[in-house]
Amino acid sequence: MKDLVNVKECEKLYPDEWLLFEVTECDEMNRPIKGRLLAHSKDRDEVHKVAMEVKCAHDYITYTGEPIPKDMAVAL
Repeated sequence: MKDLVNVKECEKLYPDEWLLFEVTECDEMNRPIKGRLLAHSKDRDEVHKVAMEVKCAHDYITYTGEPIPKDMAVAL
């Protein structure tokens, strides 16, 4: 079984990647604090494939890079 990790610390280890956690502890606002890192990749589809294969009560997928590239404009 994989070791528990601090979610924020783990996010720093994998810049510009998609991460999949099995969450074991949340804060009072239900934000993930600790969990098991199940997958990480620069390819979102790879992480989603693992997410579909594993069975866990509370999973969390996040991207550690810039949400909107600096050279891209967004219209709302």
